[in-house]
Amino acid sequence: MSKNKNKKILTIIVAIVFIAMFVMAAKRIIISKWSAESNKRPVGVEMAAVEEREIYDKLSSTGRIEAKYSVDVVARVQGWIKKSYFTEGAYVNKGNLLFLIEPDNYEIAVNQAKADLQKAQADYVNAEKDLKRAQELVKLDYVSKSYYDQALSKRDMAKASVAAAKAALSNANLNLSYTRVVAPVTGKVGKILITEGNLVDPSAGALTKIVSTTPIYAYFNVKSEDYLNFQKHEDKQLKNSMVELTLADGSIYPYKGKVEFVNNEVDPSVGTIGLRATFDNPNSILVPSDYVDVTITSQNPRKVLLVPQEAVQESKDGMLVYTVDDESKAIPVIIKTDGQYDGQWIVTEGLNAGDKVISKGLLSVKPQAKVAVVEPKEQNNKNNDETK
Repeated sequence: MSKNKNKKILTIIVAIVFIAMFVMAAKRIIISKWSAESNKRPVGVEMAAVEEREIYDKLSSTGRIEAKYSVDVVARVQGWIKKSYFTEGAYVNKGNLLFLIEPDNYEIAVNQAKADLQKAQADYVNAEKDLKRAQELVKLDYVSKSYYDQALSKRDMAKASVAAAKAALSNANLNLSYTRVVAPVTGKVGKILITEGNLVDPSAGALTKIVSTTPIYAYFNVKSEDYLNFQKHEDKQLKNSMVELTLADGSIYPYKGKVEFVNNEVDPSVGTIGLRATFDNPNSILVPSDYVDVTITSQNPRKVLLVPQEAVQESKDGMLVYTVDDESKAIPVIIKTDGQYDGQWIVTEGLNAGDKVISKGLLSVKPQAKVAVVEPKEQNNKNNDETK
């Protein structure tokens, strides 16, 4: 009995194995047929037209704000700071009094120089009189010629002493004027760095700092190749091109600027060239040392051909797009591009305005493969709305 039972079990196992093999083989055949049919089925794709448009070229970079004037206010004479005359952080005009250095010693020096000048002038008057007398005596042959020469020399020395005294008085007045420390430029004054009661001199460092607020500069760098391309498409130089700033909070600065300086060489370490734009800053929104985003827009538009970014692929032969022929086959076309604009590729060769290229479904497209062009979803929705 046991032998018969084992035979039955073995027979069942063999039957199950054969059935499983049959099922798997059948499944492979079905999958193979389905795959073959799928390969023959056209790939659904969407098309986009090559658009001709006038564009303004743009250059973008990160820039930094700098004041046109940034001046350290320093003492030009030695003395004690007697008083300050401004509010920290306020706006001052050129010539406004900022500090007073104790003037007493300098006033004394001026008075001394005035007295020295008066004495020198008196000596000169006497020397001039002596010279005239010597001239008359020489004519009458009452004195020797050497006497006249001595009188002339004394007169000339007195004249030189007057000139020296005048210079000394001017210097004393100048030093006295330096006790009044005034704003050298118009702008916003910083905090007081050396307070009242301190002894200062020209080596003491800055008493405060003034930065001008308007006009104000934005310095930035652009890649040399971007600069070159921009210049190629411009009839005029990049100078005077319109410049727009985006502030740290994402807002657009309300005043446009102009490029008024382009450096004379490319920085070889980073391959960029430096530029500077000037902006009006009446409300002091732009603050020196702050960072901004800079966008330069060309003055002259140019006509270009644009294709969607998703329609372009890279290949070993260059940039590639697919068109569809009359037999609904995908035809690869090599194109030349000139950068991007507004999320689209600028095409210079390979396509014409109005040509249509495959924009969606490219992952399943192969050269010469059959495709079925479907209407974009947005267009379908639009048509349905119009029908309703």
